[in-house]
Amino acid sequence: MSPVVIARLAGLVVTGLGVAACILARRLPAQTGFGLGPAFLPFWTGILLAACGLWLCARPVVDAEVTWPSARGFARAGSGFVLLVLYALALKPLGYLFSTAVFLVAGILLLEPLRRVRALVVGIASAAFLFLIFRVWLRIPLPGGVLGW
Repeated sequence: MSPVVIARLAGLVVTGLGVAACILARRLPAQTGFGLGPAFLPFWTGILLAACGLWLCARPVVDAEVTWPSARGFARAGSGFVLLVLYALALKPLGYLFSTAVFLVAGILLLEPLRRVRALVVGIASAAFLFLIFRVWLRIPLPGGVLGW
C-alpha cells in the first residue's frame, strides 16, 4: 500500500474516533454543581481528533522524510505510556499537585534528558499553575492525597 493511501486511511480512522468521542461525550452531563461537567474535555478532544483526521485526509502529499521509527523510538513511546499509567495510578493516593509535578518532570526528562534544571522548574511551575486553574479558578475538586490539598 502506498504511503498516501495509508495516510488517508489513518485520517479516516482518526476522524471516526473523534466523531465517536463527540457522540459519546454528548451522553455525559454538560455541567455539574461546581462548574464544567465531565462532557467538556471528551467533546472538545473529539472535535480536535476529527479536525486532525480531516487534515490527514486532505493533505496533498505525504512527507518524504518520514520513516519507520527505530526500536529506541518505540521504547520511548512505551515508556511514555507506562509513565501515563503510573500517573493515573498515583493520582488518588499522592494527590493532584504532587503526582502532576512528578509526571511532568519525568515526561520532560523523557523527551529532553539533558536539561534537568529546566525540567524541574517547568514541571513544578506547570503543576502549580494547573492546580490554581482547576482548584481556585474553576473550583473543581481535585484529589488531595497525602498532603490533603
